[in-house]
Amino acid sequence: MDENPVMAGGARMSATIKSFMAAIAILGATSVVSGPIMACELPFDLQNGHMADASQIMGNYNALIFCLQELEPQGADNTVQYRSANGQLAGAGPLADGQLLTGVSGAAPVASALVAGNGIRIINSPGHVKVALTATGQSGSLYSQILSPTPTSSGTGLTNWFNQASAVLTESPVGSSLGAPTSGASQNLSGRFMPAPQPPYSITALVASTFNSTAKASIGIGWYDGSGKLHLVSYVTDNGNPPYFEIQKWTSATSLSGVDFASAKNVFSQPVWLQLTDDGTSISFGFSQDGFTFNKLYTTAKSSGWLGAGGYSNVIFFINPNGGSAIGTLMSWRID
Repeated sequence: MDENPVMAGGARMSATIKSFMAAIAILGATSVVSGPIMACELPFDLQNGHMADASQIMGNYNALIFCLQELEPQGADNTVQYRSANGQLAGAGPLADGQLLTGVSGAAPVASALVAGNGIRIINSPGHVKVALTATGQSGSLYSQILSPTPTSSGTGLTNWFNQASAVLTESPVGSSLGAPTSGASQNLSGRFMPAPQPPYSITALVASTFNSTAKASIGIGWYDGSGKLHLVSYVTDNGNPPYFEIQKWTSATSLSGVDFASAKNVFSQPVWLQLTDDGTSISFGFSQDGFTFNKLYTTAKSSGWLGAGGYSNVIFFINPNGGSAIGTLMSWRID
């Protein structure tokens, strides 16, 4: 007769069963063997001091073998392992340089590469992905070292209308534009504003105006107190004369109260860089033709400024279509 591998009273076991029993002892002889991916369910709970027959031992043995087979890595070399819908291992990849595993709702992850949006460059290399602006100096284009990403209303935070009237907002590949029909012989500011950052800060903007005006149309940036008064740096047309800069004080969208500073009429070319600075105590207005070195046009203490100490609470981008239809385009917007 064939020898029974399990003998009562300490009989001999076969080498296979002895090895399996040792494995069970190492695993703690529990009914669940947990791994990093899944749990192995053993049909029989064998504890120290219990008498087991061959069918129980082989049942646990076969369950463990089946479980280990399920844990066998799948796919080609260098694939990423994941648990599939049927509870078994599956492999994704191998991944190419710069690829990532991307989730798919209700399905297995897929290998995919980052896709560059407008103004973005993606550079893939082994174990590394670089995401950069195209305007980082590498393109060699004008202003590329200092341009921000293409401004949008949501990206800049300029989402609130000031005196919208007939003005419209247009988002384009070059930036965020405000357009308005002529206000005739009357002043009529329209703009988009946002809450001012916490001081200290500076805001640097590249602006372009598309005017055909017989009067003093303007475009620029500045501060708005939230109720009606504005303190602005304005790029102003002058009845066909060379454009110039003014630091303007307004009591409302249609009422210019005065001018703190007016520059010489030096035919400042477009687009122009404008800058607002608030150090917590003082505010200042500046302009630049290169976007890096700025000429300060006007500085004043906030406590004695046009808007008062607490009035410099909003920042605005505006146009004034006095004497002709106007388009003002915000081509760069950076807060430092």
